Amino acid sequence: MSGGNFESKVADLVSVTRRLEVPQILLLRRLTLGDPETLKWANLKQLDLIFNVILDHALRRTGQAAVEAASRDQFDPLLPTGDEGARDKERWLLFDLAKPMLSGKVAAEEETTEAVMDRLPPADEDLSSLSFGDFPTLFDEAISRYLRRTLTVLAVTGTRHHIPPPFIVAPGFAACFDKVVRECVLPTMRGSRRLKELANTRDWTEDGAAARLIGMAQSQDINNPIMHQWHSRWASLHPDAALKGKDGKPRPRQAHDDPWPDFQEDAAKRGYIPPYPADIPALERILLLDGEVLAAAWESLAQLYEQEFQPKSRSDYGRPGSFRDGLLAQIERLEHHGGDLLAIKAFFDFPKVDRVFIRQLIQTLGRSDIERERKAPVLIAFYNDLPK
Repeated sequence: MSGGNFESKVADLVSVTRRLEVPQILLLRRLTLGDPETLKWANLKQLDLIFNVILDHALRRTGQAAVEAASRDQFDPLLPTGDEGARDKERWLLFDLAKPMLSGKVAAEEETTEAVMDRLPPADEDLSSLSFGDFPTLFDEAISRYLRRTLTVLAVTGTRHHIPPPFIVAPGFAACFDKVVRECVLPTMRGSRRLKELANTRDWTEDGAAARLIGMAQSQDINNPIMHQWHSRWASLHPDAALKGKDGKPRPRQAHDDPWPDFQEDAAKRGYIPPYPADIPALERILLLDGEVLAAAWESLAQLYEQEFQPKSRSDYGRPGSFRDGLLAQIERLEHHGGDLLAIKAFFDFPKVDRVFIRQLIQTLGRSDIERERKAPVLIAFYNDLPK
């Protein structure tokens, strides 16, 4: 199914549910997930995510007081009638979705199709099965989808009062970054001599070509042409960089050489801290991160957090400090500061991960400032930039 058709179906769901109450939406969710026709345009994971966003907005419409009252009654007032097994699953779903509201952390986000789409991973997440008829399309689609998947994993779902998220974890930044990469970065990369040579060295129409291209981009080979051009193009987007035309002579900066206004406009619209030219290294690193690895690490951290701070039963209680230890392990394990980024995401998504928690976490990383800076420079920079 085409992306446009998928989005139109999402728009229909958003429109239908905009005025429904939580029990009605849950009932519609049951019917939709069990409808074979629906599964022709979306898989179960996508439908779950779509309904999670819709229910999130419905809970906000219900109001803080009503949600708090329902939570004290195991959310029974918000559950539709039906099979007890289904009701129990929906009960825990509402508990999870209501956590930010119950902790006072609710983002002021408009209920639109765009808002729902921003929270969804891109279609065709599995690059191993993607194939295209020509190298330019393959190149743009493979890299763009890979980047968007990673940013979708990092996107926060909670908020901190008066603290806007940095771009790297901001919900909605993925769409803006995708636009910038497609318009300002990839065409110039493809036009380079080395990538033109790469396009002609093998058959890029066969199955698995997209995954192979990403593997090449992330290789440690010093002659890696994709990463070389990626770094080169981002360096040229710095306002201080001198640009040259094909004739080797200096040329003026054009619209596609200046993505910074796009970033600033989107950040102002969505309420996050935009990237600036000094953040080019952070923007470049997104291609090196592995969205699947980050997703698995985040799932593990979320489980540790729930067991330690929000267990669903006595048997689920986790060891005190287990979540902190899990974060420390991810900071040590994940390459390209992926653990730092998950710690920043946790600051916005988990109420217990506050400023004090982050400070203590940083102090645990080493005995000296130099050692701590070496292990978690991104997290430390984030902490130092927090409003005092």
